[in-house]
Amino acid sequence: MRPHPNPSMYRCRRARQQRGVYALEWAIIFPVFFALLYGIVCYGLTFLVRQSMQYAVEEGARAALRYPSSTIIGASPPTWVHRSLQARRTTANALNWLPPALRPAEGDISFTLCRLNDSSCNQNTAFNPGLDCNIDNPCLVLVSYRMANYSQGAIAPAIPGLGLVLPASLQAQASVLVDRRML
Repeated sequence: MRPHPNPSMYRCRRARQQRGVYALEWAIIFPVFFALLYGIVCYGLTFLVRQSMQYAVEEGARAALRYPSSTIIGASPPTWVHRSLQARRTTANALNWLPPALRPAEGDISFTLCRLNDSSCNQNTAFNPGLDCNIDNPCLVLVSYRMANYSQGAIAPAIPGLGLVLPASLQAQASVLVDRRML
């Protein structure tokens, strides 16, 4: 009769055969996990920049109406040129936290004033500072900013060869209805 082999001998042999399997599994899973995590971070930061741009242009549009009216005796009331400058400054100041490559200059921010019923009113419409807004002819203030080179200067750039695709440009736009009662 043959003696039964020792069961601990089988466990030792199996453990020797399994040595390095965990490292191999980690080497296979880690790149996938890292790519997924980095993709979430990249798109999260892109969403943060886009929402910040939207907030900034909305504040800029409000600033065009908030520009102080003349309370000093003899001072001329603010013109649309003054209001345009204030809207652009407010928008640019709200985006000062961005890195210098993405931060807008005041001239990069579009300010448009047109009649409410003007169907061709968009961010490329020429600014008409002489437009008179009143109750009968309300106007529309349109503030917009387009970041044309976002993918080149993104806060968290794509890893070469990983294939994460970031948007090439980001755009934000806000409008405010203006009539004489608001000014």
